[in-house]
Amino acid sequence: MNDLVYSLNGGLVTDQNKISTISKVDINSIQRLIRNYKQDLECFGELGFELQKIAKTNKKIYFLNEQQATLLLTYMKNSESVRNAKKVLVFAFYQMKEKLRSLEQEKEKARFKALSSENQRLNSLNHHQKIGYKSQLAQQKEKYENKIKALKYDLEKKKQLSFKRKLSVDELIELRKILAKDYDIVCFRKWEYMLFAESVSVKNYKLEKANDFFIYKDIKDKFNSKLDYWQNRDEYEEKWKKILRR
Repeated sequence: MNDLVYSLNGGLVTDQNKISTISKVDINSIQRLIRNYKQDLECFGELGFELQKIAKTNKKIYFLNEQQATLLLTYMKNSESVRNAKKVLVFAFYQMKEKLRSLEQEKEKARFKALSSENQRLNSLNHHQKIGYKSQLAQQKEKYENKIKALKYDLEKKKQLSFKRKLSVDELIELRKILAKDYDIVCFRKWEYMLFAESVSVKNYKLEKANDFFIYKDIKDKFNSKLDYWQNRDEYEEKWKKILRR
């Protein structure tokens, strides 16, 4: 019988009908043995069962694990058919355990292969991200070095603001707007920079070094948001005034 032993609720079992077939013992006799020695059988685990409707009546079908089934056969008359049933049952449980062990090994191999492939993919991705990150940093450095040179030259020509005295609030705002609009430069006050740095670190404190590209992107996005504000400050201020007047 190919289906003598099968998996049920995470364990290997057989049932009374199959034991009756291989031992050539009447099913009612087997059920009587199970009921009489139920306490003995449950020394090896709970005795499972289900109700099947047969001829308008509900009949209990008992499920037995390897130890319970073997013990049940020892309580039968030691006929040739019963002895043969013991050998068949032991071999069936052994085969099923080997089959499940083989399937589990194949699953482990597949999981290991999938993890290895994913690890290689992530290593390759991190490598390319680092290369891209370094390339972007080099480009950004060159870009801002050129803008700083242009800013130094332009500031020497500007006479509207005097740096021999402390700037007023309005003058400082105008300077920050000029730097943002003309040179894509954001000026931070000390307390503003502390808040900016804190917002970045809070969001990214769990990221590992391999993810520094994402940290760079987050800093870049927050910087661009700040830059956009100073480039369009008058429009933002006007919108906020309208909101406050509502």
